[in-house]
Formats: sequence, structure tokens, C-alpha cells
Amino acid sequence: MENQTTQEIKHLTDRVNDVNKRINHIDGKVDKVDDKVDKMEEKFNDRHIDMVELTTTLKADSKASRESTERLNNSIGDFFHELKESNKINNVKFEKVEKSINKLEMTVNDKALAINVDLEEKKMSKGLLGTILVSVIGLVGVLAKVIAPLVVG
Repeated sequence: MENQTTQEIKHLTDRVNDVNKRINHIDGKVDKVDDKVDKMEEKFNDRHIDMVELTTTLKADSKASRESTERLNNSIGDFFHELKESNKINNVKFEKVEKSINKLEMTVNDKALAINVDLEEKKMSKGLLGTILVSVIGLVGVLAKVIAPLVVG
């Protein structure tokens, strides 16, 4: 019996050793998996940090773009308002200039008409003078031919 007990102990010892080997083998695998998990967590943490930084940067850039767009929109609105006011002022100035030009045009046309009338009057008076001169010469000729022989003769 003693031999059997020794054999049983040996058998139990072998089984314990096998279990210890398995446990060591599993511990090795668990360590490898833990290392892989740690690496994955590092990558995840790095990626997470990168994503947080990227998101923060994008939010800041988006906010800056939005504010810049609002300022640009306000500037354009102010510019158009000033342009409208400037156009109103320029329209008033152009209307004044146009009225002055119309008055000047009317004056020039009136003076041109007056000059034309003067020229026509001068033409008429020259024609009238010519007619009177021809009539006087004709009258002198008639007097010389008809009345002079009667009076002299």
C-alpha cells in the first residue's frame, strides 16, 4: 500500500505539475493579450487625444470662420448702405447738373435762334436795300427816258 500511496502522490504531483504548466502557459498567453490590450489602449488613447485636439481645433476654426463671416456680412451691408447714400447724393448732384445743362442748352438755342433771326433780318435788309436801289435806279431811268424829254423838250 505504501507503494500505491507513493504512486498516487506521484500521480497527483504530476497532475499538479501539468496544471501548473497549463497555468503558466495560460499566464503567458494572458500576458501577451494584456500587452496587446495595452498597446490597443495606447493607440486608442492617442487617437482619442488626437480626435479631441482635432475637434477642439475645428470648433475654434469654425467659430472664427463664423465670426469672420458675420463681420464680412456686416461690412458688406454697411458698404451697400453707404453706396446707396452716395448714389442718392450723386443723383441729386446729377439732377442739378442736368438742370443747369438744360438751361444752358435752352439759352444757347435761344441765342442761336436770335442770331439766326438777326442774320435773316440782315439778309432781308440787304435784299430790301437791293430792291430799293434797283427801284430807285429804275425810277431814275424812267424819269430820264419819259419825264426828262417832256420837261426839256
